[in-house]
Amino acid sequence: MADTEAEEQSEENEAEAEAEEKGGGKTKLIVAAVVLVVLGVGGFFAAPAVMNMISPPAEEGEAAAEPASDPGKPALFAPLHPPLVINFKSNDGESHFMQLTLEVMARDQAVIDEVKNHAAVIRNSLILMYGNVDYETVVTREGKEQMLADALAEIRTILEAETGKTDVEAVYFTSLIIQ
Repeated sequence: MADTEAEEQSEENEAEAEAEEKGGGKTKLIVAAVVLVVLGVGGFFAAPAVMNMISPPAEEGEAAAEPASDPGKPALFAPLHPPLVINFKSNDGESHFMQLTLEVMARDQAVIDEVKNHAAVIRNSLILMYGNVDYETVVTREGKEQMLADALAEIRTILEAETGKTDVEAVYFTSLIIQ
């Protein structure tokens, strides 16, 4: 009887050991899955930051690629406030609205002052120019980059006509809403 009892005890211990091994495998699998999910979520949120660090150099035609008049000077910004609100139509005749806030960048305070002094003329020209945009174009990254390049060219044209200066280096969106 003692032998039978010892055998049963031994079988129970073996069954418990097998169950622990199986459960341990499940636990390891769950832990591995959680780790993979955490790494995936972290990678999803970290990827844009990493891509900005290793992004390719800007092309020659882009607004941000203009050579700095004096790269040793700090960048100065002039906001074009309040936001521009533009209504336009898509190819199918549907009305759309666009609200955008722009900032002009230069390295000379005199240029920034001139942008501020002529803000009404600049805003007017940009509203007229953006009133003819194509909805299908402005919803793409390339279309938005072209909008910035067009704004830079327009601002330079206005400043050249008004002051003789064209030292604005770049134009940036600080807010863009398209409906």
